[in-house]
Amino acid sequence: MRLEDGARDESDSPKIVYKLVAESISLSNVPAQLLGKILLNVQGLIYSIANSEADHVGGRRPKKTEELFSLNVSFSEGSVAMEFSPALLAPTIDDTMTQTPTFSKASNLLGLLMHRDVEYDEIKLEIEKQIDDPRSRITSLNCLKQLIPPEGKKAEIMFKNINDAHSEIELHDELLKRRVEQLLREEMKNYEMEVFGVVSRIKDDMPSPSFFVKNWAGKLVKIQMPEEKRHQILDYLANRVPIRLTGAGTKKRSLEISDLNEIEPNTKIFIDSIREVKLTNIIEAELSYERYDNESDYWVISNNEMGAYGVDSTVDKAKEMFKEDLYSEYLTYKDLSDNDLTSKASILKRKLIDLFEK
Repeated sequence: MRLEDGARDESDSPKIVYKLVAESISLSNVPAQLLGKILLNVQGLIYSIANSEADHVGGRRPKKTEELFSLNVSFSEGSVAMEFSPALLAPTIDDTMTQTPTFSKASNLLGLLMHRDVEYDEIKLEIEKQIDDPRSRITSLNCLKQLIPPEGKKAEIMFKNINDAHSEIELHDELLKRRVEQLLREEMKNYEMEVFGVVSRIKDDMPSPSFFVKNWAGKLVKIQMPEEKRHQILDYLANRVPIRLTGAGTKKRSLEISDLNEIEPNTKIFIDSIREVKLTNIIEAELSYERYDNESDYWVISNNEMGAYGVDSTVDKAKEMFKEDLYSEYLTYKDLSDNDLTSKASILKRKLIDLFEK
């Protein structure tokens, strides 16, 4: 069929196709969670590459056409393929897809990582030129790492009609895997931050949902929320679980983490000295975040065995209160006669003396 002037054959438009081969995939067993992970990470890859060149207005990134795709999913026994095509929002003079440069850049990035005749240091420098924003680099590499299939599975990514050419890259390739992991490790080392606190609220802004952590000092930290960790973060919020997280971030105007690496419960506090006295054994105490009288929230540090507690609006102050409470217990019990104490109190006295005097 002849196309009218000004029309574009859809088959000529740039496309990214991700194909995963695994025995567990079948027409009767559609892996919805797996599809969601692929979709999020392919979109995250394109989004972060586009973001590296975007102009920022008032600290917020404007919405870009690179975020808009059409998606086609196809299944066969043992494999699934997802085809991403950029959406043409409005005809341009030369009818060029506005997302084509970003698709081309993604193709160049993958091709560079697979190049066996180029040394690692050269690849690293070239990637820094292609994606000059460190946070976008970390996000791109992290999305690539998530798209690499687990052991025993195969995956490939194809770029069609990019620079009038087609390319196909095997994501299960060991060289690619090693390079992506090494680059990500080195980038994270430069920009990695660690935060201790409690999830205080979630903000479902699109396309970048985020959540806030109140850290040990009572300050709010904003973190971009990966969709695959949403249920985990919601659980931490609902149950007021103290957490530790790491990710790539910045401290320019306010503490913000743009790429979350890991998040896990952190409900223990360890104390090895009190009043400059080195304890004979490290004290392990429970850390919780409690609400009193349905009004104020407080950090609570406790050790029921020693009968010591610390409560305050920051962890540092609660920790000092806990230490003073424990030391006060020691001063109270150390000179008391065992004859004046219950068997339980005598055991506590001995533990306190052993802790501070041995």
